Amino acid sequence: MTEKPISSLIIEKFGLEFYQKSLKFPSNKINIFFIRDEPLKIRSVILDNDREYHLIIDEKNNEIYHDCPLFLIHSERDKKICVHFIKLLMSVKVKYSNKILLKLDKYRLSSDDLGSKRKGKNFQILANNCYDANNCVEALNYLNKAIVNQYSNKVLIKQFLNLAIINNLFIEFFEFLEYGYEDGLNDYFLQYNDYIEEGFKKFLNVIQKYSFYNLLKIVESIDSIIEFNGVSLVASLINKLKKLINSEHFNDNYFSIYIIMKYKRDLVEYNSEFKDIITQDRLNRLKDKLIDYFKSEIDNFCLIDKLKLLKKHFSIIGIPKVIFNRNYKNYKQEIKQLEKKLYLKKFAFMKLLIEKYNINIIKGDFKKKRNAYIVKHDEENLTNPVYHYIITRIGFFGLNDQTIKSSEIGFNYFFIKELFLDDLRAFQDVNYYKTQFWGENDYSINSVDGFSLLSKNVEYSYEGEQKYSDDVNIIEWDLASKPIQGSIVSAYGSQIIIPDQNNSLFHDLKPFDLCYCKKTPVKIESNLIKTVNVIAKCSFKDVIKSVSLGMTFIEGYFPLSLVKAVLDKEINPFQANQLVVENPNKTFIPNYTQFVQSFREFLFSFVFKEKKFVYEELKSDFASKIDQLLLLLDLTNELNGLNLPFIEIINDLLSLDLNLNDMRSKILSETHRYIKNILDKRIRGSTELFELKKLKNSPFIKYTNEILKIRKEEFEATNVLKYYEDGELKYDLTEISKTYYGKKFLGILQCRYLTLKPDEFKKFQKYSLKLNFQLNIIENHT
Repeated sequence: MTEKPISSLIIEKFGLEFYQKSLKFPSNKINIFFIRDEPLKIRSVILDNDREYHLIIDEKNNEIYHDCPLFLIHSERDKKICVHFIKLLMSVKVKYSNKILLKLDKYRLSSDDLGSKRKGKNFQILANNCYDANNCVEALNYLNKAIVNQYSNKVLIKQFLNLAIINNLFIEFFEFLEYGYEDGLNDYFLQYNDYIEEGFKKFLNVIQKYSFYNLLKIVESIDSIIEFNGVSLVASLINKLKKLINSEHFNDNYFSIYIIMKYKRDLVEYNSEFKDIITQDRLNRLKDKLIDYFKSEIDNFCLIDKLKLLKKHFSIIGIPKVIFNRNYKNYKQEIKQLEKKLYLKKFAFMKLLIEKYNINIIKGDFKKKRNAYIVKHDEENLTNPVYHYIITRIGFFGLNDQTIKSSEIGFNYFFIKELFLDDLRAFQDVNYYKTQFWGENDYSINSVDGFSLLSKNVEYSYEGEQKYSDDVNIIEWDLASKPIQGSIVSAYGSQIIIPDQNNSLFHDLKPFDLCYCKKTPVKIESNLIKTVNVIAKCSFKDVIKSVSLGMTFIEGYFPLSLVKAVLDKEINPFQANQLVVENPNKTFIPNYTQFVQSFREFLFSFVFKEKKFVYEELKSDFASKIDQLLLLLDLTNELNGLNLPFIEIINDLLSLDLNLNDMRSKILSETHRYIKNILDKRIRGSTELFELKKLKNSPFIKYTNEILKIRKEEFEATNVLKYYEDGELKYDLTEISKTYYGKKFLGILQCRYLTLKPDEFKKFQKYSLKLNFQLNIIENHT
């Protein structure tokens, strides 16, 4: 009995609409990080609408835990089932999804997590996975989440402090202490004073290794820690601080002078040596450097957050506001305009998609529902994958992507005016958000400004540098719903990922670019936004090779997961090729044709490395697989109209060591040889294998005249027997029915028998005369 595909089972159980919705949910937003076979247990974290949800399937306890709104709100089982659960079933191996669906009625659907034990356990496993992968920044991030969810766990606190100190991750170290004191972990921290002192001392030895911006953030955390803990920790390190004051490195000077200046009164009470530890000359030199640095950073288009922190510190160091404030205000205004420019760039790209892929502009009939609006979409648009790409990037959500918040309409106001015919000025709440962000100005969207995002990729190639695989992963960038920290591209894994603005490639990145990026993030903000270093863009050939060698990746619209699925033999190369070719999003993904070509080269090399496996796959159902093989070789059009036994033509070629192009050429040459052999033998009826209309655009059109000649010759050379039976005249067409035209004429006349009476035969003869064919009628006188 043939096992049903998972798609059919999902449609049967949950309906077509749910299945289609799950197809649209991005695979890269679901992170399945733990699977155990017996008894089955699956742990996953899902990012949706910038929120993190947990989904745990536990066969042993017959429980499915999920904390998304549908599980929380609804009491009926059927209403609890959400797109996250369906997507998970589609993301795991079929044997797991089938097992879950078979026993689904026995599972308890729960959203209860007393003491956050389930989430805490998830975060611990994720932390261990990251640590094993030498990704300590993310390991600390997940450890922090585990502690927040089960804050009484002393072992985790110790583990966090120790891991941060060993790996010199002092941004994370001090931020953890800062938020820990704020969240009431003082009593727990008292037990680890030795670790805190060790971390502080070690940090003073590595201050120079941090960027100045990161140092400013560390200083902010230390300020909060001193508020809770007092200055004793700083005061005890007076000798080290003296060395830092007199260091030649700017970071050392800044840190030591700022800390002493801010807490001077308390430090002097602790130790009178602090009173004159900073000379006026040293202080003046630092002030001059800071003012120059502040102005140069404005010229370099730095993050506004860096200037905010620096400005805040100036009053402590004694720099008058009049020296920098005008520059700061002007730059702040410029940054606001830059943010608008990023939105306009995003709008230009999407308007280009509207024009290029024939999106219908209609009235959306915006109807208010609480703080959101329900919008009607055009039915034709809903069948267009480009439309779905667009509306999900301007804030639409809900089961049918019909809901959008008034704030999102306000931010995306000028683009929504391009997409819908409605007059949005009538909605007060929309106008409020629009005015807050855009002011009273009117902006027009020019699709030409979006061309750079769709222009042909530069073909970067880094072959020979596959050593990246240990500490690098591949990220496909996408158009961000909201520009973040100056970027209009982002990616989704277990967090929102943005490129580091200090990276030289930052301004060259576009949606759909594939890049090698450092696994360990530069920083994680708010537990969700992860800043990563981009190493280089990569070509399709490079990226497929890297995935083949085991490099991890964050998948977007290019189906890189199929590379691994083929290598793991979860699907055969012919099925993989079919999935790539039939990808509904291929219409708007730049350079998708080149990706298909590179993917086919990979598939073809797999075919020859795994000949036994592939041959068994072919033998199991060659009739259907042969079409897939020809599709893989991009021979479908060339061989169109040839109903030949390709098993005979290709069978011997499978044993040869050929590359993709050689194999194509060999099949074409063998097909030519096979056709010539058929035409030379002139076996009656053999030309039925050729459909001449379909040969029109193929290299085999050159045989057309010969085929027509053979068909005429065999028709005219075949006898039609004329005889009498019981005094009645009859014509026997048994032999001529074996010719190409004989069979065609009889089919047109819908003759049930091959013996025709005169009136029927006249109709047959009429067709012959139309083509100027002579019938060879032989009379039987016996």
